[in-house]
Amino acid sequence: MKHFQVHKNFYDQAKELRHQFVQNFSNPRSTDSKRFVWDYWYFEDQYHLIRTPAVYYFQKKIYADFHSKLVQWGRENLGCHDISPPWLSYYVDGCYQNLHSDVPHGPWAFVYSLTENPKNFRGGETLILKPEVLNYWPGFQDQNDREYSSFVDRIPAAFNQLTLFDPRFPHGVTEVKGTRDPLKSRVVIHGWFVEPRPYVVGGLTTAQTQKALDPAFNELNQVLSQIESLHGTLSFRLEVLNTGKIKNYNLVSNTVLSVYGNSAEEKYLQKNLKQIFSSLQFPKAKAASKITIPLLFK
Repeated sequence: MKHFQVHKNFYDQAKELRHQFVQNFSNPRSTDSKRFVWDYWYFEDQYHLIRTPAVYYFQKKIYADFHSKLVQWGRENLGCHDISPPWLSYYVDGCYQNLHSDVPHGPWAFVYSLTENPKNFRGGETLILKPEVLNYWPGFQDQNDREYSSFVDRIPAAFNQLTLFDPRFPHGVTEVKGTRDPLKSRVVIHGWFVEPRPYVVGGLTTAQTQKALDPAFNELNQVLSQIESLHGTLSFRLEVLNTGKIKNYNLVSNTVLSVYGNSAEEKYLQKNLKQIFSSLQFPKAKAASKITIPLLFK
């Protein structure tokens, strides 16, 4: 299971998004309406940041192009068909988020950074508890001391970087120190990927795909009856030749874990998924297809 991913140089028009943010703050005497849309979100000992809905802040086409890129990426790589309405936030001196989880919102959370390089502050990293901390005692060793970095992953907010993580894991943002200037702050667009369902591109239709997948899901139900309790989201991609034969099975994301710490069940699931779906036969089509299939375990 990989509970977070980092994708650098994610968007080829990132500078346009950053330019608009800079432009709106470049003249501190300006009374433009974009300077008055910010919510100072303060919840003592939990949230301290400045935010606004991203969709209303940027010029319509600039935001729509970014939104389309992010949604398309989510469909192809996660099997999620949309994103929640994202926030645009900036963090100046003293801003942070303490540890929390976002279980109901979606199977994956994302943070896309518009923070300038090099950054002009300390802190501001996305902070995620390591998996072994949530299941601490089975691997405990009393021979060595352990310090902060052994308990958490810290991901710096680099410009044009997409960070994706499992929102079940306790996470936050380390306190920003060193700047009160919005232009030198931690700037991010953040939200959740939502609406997981199969995504099909190529010669096969959705109806053809569903019909061919039904026997595999029936077989998968038999496998799941042998497993005690799994939780999380797993997505895989099938590359299908125009003959209907499976060319490749690729696991593209996986946060599924046994709630009882039984790693054998996790491996059993992955082994059977590959066997079941690699042997499928789809109808012949005029062109090859790619199918991204998300599976949710609760």
